[in-house]
Amino acid sequence: MKLTKKALCCILTATMAITSLTACQNTTSTESAGGETSSTANTPGTTTEPGENSESSGGTVTELPSNGSVMKWCGYYDLNTQDKDMVEKFNDAGYTIEYIGTTSGEYFVKQAELIASGDAPDLVSYEWMCYPHGIQQNLYTPMDDYIDFDSPLWSGMKQTIDNFNYGGKHYYIPYQLKAGVVLIYNATALENEGIRTDPFELYQNGEWTWTAWKDLMTEWCNLGEDYYGIMPTGFVAMPFIVSTGTKVISVDGVNKEIINNMQDANVQRCQDFLQDLARQGMIQGEYKNPDQALIDGKTLFSEFGLDWGYSTTQAAMKDQDVKFVPIPRDDKADKYYMNTDTFGYLCPAGAKNIAAAVKYMELCRENEIDPERIEKAKAEAIAETLYYTKCLECGETGTDKTLSKCPNCGADLRVNNTHVAMSEELYDLSVELKNPESDQFVFVWDDCFGFNNELTTLMQTGNSDGQEAILGGPFKNGDSYTTIREKYFGTVEGYLDPYRESLKNS
Repeated sequence: MKLTKKALCCILTATMAITSLTACQNTTSTESAGGETSSTANTPGTTTEPGENSESSGGTVTELPSNGSVMKWCGYYDLNTQDKDMVEKFNDAGYTIEYIGTTSGEYFVKQAELIASGDAPDLVSYEWMCYPHGIQQNLYTPMDDYIDFDSPLWSGMKQTIDNFNYGGKHYYIPYQLKAGVVLIYNATALENEGIRTDPFELYQNGEWTWTAWKDLMTEWCNLGEDYYGIMPTGFVAMPFIVSTGTKVISVDGVNKEIINNMQDANVQRCQDFLQDLARQGMIQGEYKNPDQALIDGKTLFSEFGLDWGYSTTQAAMKDQDVKFVPIPRDDKADKYYMNTDTFGYLCPAGAKNIAAAVKYMELCRENEIDPERIEKAKAEAIAETLYYTKCLECGETGTDKTLSKCPNCGADLRVNNTHVAMSEELYDLSVELKNPESDQFVFVWDDCFGFNNELTTLMQTGNSDGQEAILGGPFKNGDSYTTIREKYFGTVEGYLDPYRESLKNS
């Protein structure tokens, strides 16, 4: 086994492209991340029109604030063009969307400016720093009086929603679970090198553990000096730490606690394990996008979020058998703990049309659990060939991408050459990784990237010299986690204390 190969520095794709929130000197009091702030969001001080009553999970009935049929949406993409199907349903319900554009880098600053000016948008999408940072900054409205989380529509997501409890209130309403980080690999490359062990088969047999993963990478790396086991991305060690059942940083909104687990034995054990991989030369530190990460056949695994990472890798290597597996199970864990992600929306403080915002959320949730949509998505994913839905002969546009002929005129539809069929087994795994009621996985939300930029940077990329990253140093460079932990534990505590004070007073 190689012991001298030095891991290169990696460019991190998952670094949050966000800036600190600006202070808002208005009725919604906000301060910088370093200062104290009240966490009680404003009740929209607007004239409301009669709307549908919504029974909250607390059993009360509250009229949803409304100022008409226009919902103001603030984001770095336009729902009108990027989510056409949902917007059409929204239009059918009597609403339209006014787009307020911003960029990912100015996302929170723009929201704060609009709230301060009294012209708050009605809906924004979730980003990691929304919870708890954005809530601590009083940017959002609690939704408990407007949505009944026990209703048939929302009950399947209630446990997920409760993970984002903040001081007994719910500001962020996720309507779907998104698969977290997985390990993507090229099964064809394994076969070409004469390695018969398939990670997906190990997973199916209940044998996909840290030890099995390390053994496979050891065999792979022994093929040559330029063979690497894995290319980490901006998530670095977090998904592996989560597999122990422990979060790096945990926000307990019910008990009003923020817990720093840097000194936890499970975190130490995982970091030592990853550090050992780096010191044995298994880590490819030179970052590449998913369409390039595995293409040379010398790096076995890449660490990406499932949806973007797998589809991009697969499209770039259509002649190869590209697969994915969950993060391996900790040998000592009692269950299969899996990092995950969510998506949904929030209503900014001062939103004047919460009725429209809630309607849009409901439509998204209805679509998420619609049996026809679920069946259609699977049929398209596993289909050997997909076709463009617009007919070049008659101009008719359909919705079924699996049809080879136009249902209107019978002409041959154009083949979508970018599609690569996913096996049914892989597709079923992808669905289970997004199932909030899964019996295979225990999903864990680590809050380590939900605070200010400084803490996120320290976690991912390290100090001002790009060294001693809490999550990246041991995994990518073989740095001593013990040394990093002892040096920066107090620094992290200093970042967290203002959030603790705010949560305690919420």
